[in-house]
Order: sequence, then structure tokens, then C-alpha cells
Amino acid sequence: MPSVRINHAELRVIGVLKGLVKEEEKVSRAFADYAPDAIAISTSKEELAALRTKESHSDYELSNLEEVYKAYMEHFGEVRLPTPAYLKAIELADAAHVPLIPIDLNDEEFTDLYCKRIRGVDMVRESFYTRSIRRRKYRIGSAEEFALDWDMKVNRAKGFRQLERDREEHMALTLRNMASKYERILALVEYERSAGVERFLHSRKDELKDPVAIL
Repeated sequence: MPSVRINHAELRVIGVLKGLVKEEEKVSRAFADYAPDAIAISTSKEELAALRTKESHSDYELSNLEEVYKAYMEHFGEVRLPTPAYLKAIELADAAHVPLIPIDLNDEEFTDLYCKRIRGVDMVRESFYTRSIRRRKYRIGSAEEFALDWDMKVNRAKGFRQLERDREEHMALTLRNMASKYERILALVEYERSAGVERFLHSRKDELKDPVAIL
């Protein structure tokens, strides 16, 4: 379990796989072993609010991309959406009265960055990829390998890659801000973004620039 020290605080970053039910066990073990005084999850505040509304879970409709992702990820176990790891985090945090903090861009921030980063050619490429996605081949040696390969192919256009880097930097900055208030932070980050978030956490503070702040 990777750890990062920021002043007096210790952050432990756990990469969780979207949709995979058995990731609940990883979250439960990490929470029990580490006993954090705050949990961070890589969702927006709007997504967290939706996750807390259990009645909406049954209404969740998969996009074409999510349907294909689910079919491949089912090679490694049961898959459900919304992501079970995040639902488990909510359950554990509420039961232990531990703050649960969303660290991803909020909807307005994401929309602004999307408009800044994504060009017309990126949108055309995304549309073409979505139409051909069922004919693509993916690496399925492990769930982690598939998740990274999927992410690389879905975000192969430069604009989308930059948007994901922006998300990673924003999440790292939010975690650094949390470190001024909490001493033991358990960060649950979607697996594909977890290594990038860790890299930004290891950067010097003056090297980080919140992409939202410079729009």
C-alpha cells in the first residue's frame, strides 16, 4: 500500500478497479488495517451525492463504452455499476463517522476543462472509436492490465490524455489540501489514475498548478 508523507500527514493511495465487486474487500481491508481519519475518493461532489442516493442505483444506464468495459471486466469477477468500491467506502465512512471527501473536479470545472482541452478532431476520433469499440482487442492478462489498456485506447487522442492528467493533478492538489487538516488519509482512486496521482503527490508543491485555477 503506497504511502506519501506531506508535512505531518500520511496519505495511502489505493487504486480501485471500476465496477469489480471484489474490490470491496480491498477497500474493507485497507480501512481496517490503516484506520484513517479521513477517506478521499476520486469522484466529483455531484457523483458522490448521486452515490449516496441509493434509489438512483437501479436507474443507472450503461453507455456503449460501459457495456463493452463491463463485458471484458467480467472475465475477472462480478461487475456492477455504480462502482462497488466507492459504495463500500461510503458505508465504512458513515459507520465509523469518518469524513468522506470527493477529490475529483466538480461538474462545472470538468466542463470548463473539457471545452479547453478537447478539439474537434479529438471528438471525431472519440466518435470513431466508440463505433468500432466492439471490434477492438484488449489485453486481459489481469484486471489491472485490461483497465490500463482500455484507458490508453479510449484516451489515445491528445486532448483526452491531457484532460486525464488535469484530473490527476487536481486530485493530488486536493489531497495535499486535506493533509493540512487530517493526519491519516486513505485515498481511493480509480486504478487508471492512481499512479498519476501518486506522481503528482511526490512533486514539489510549487511544481503543481491546479488546471482549474488557470482557465
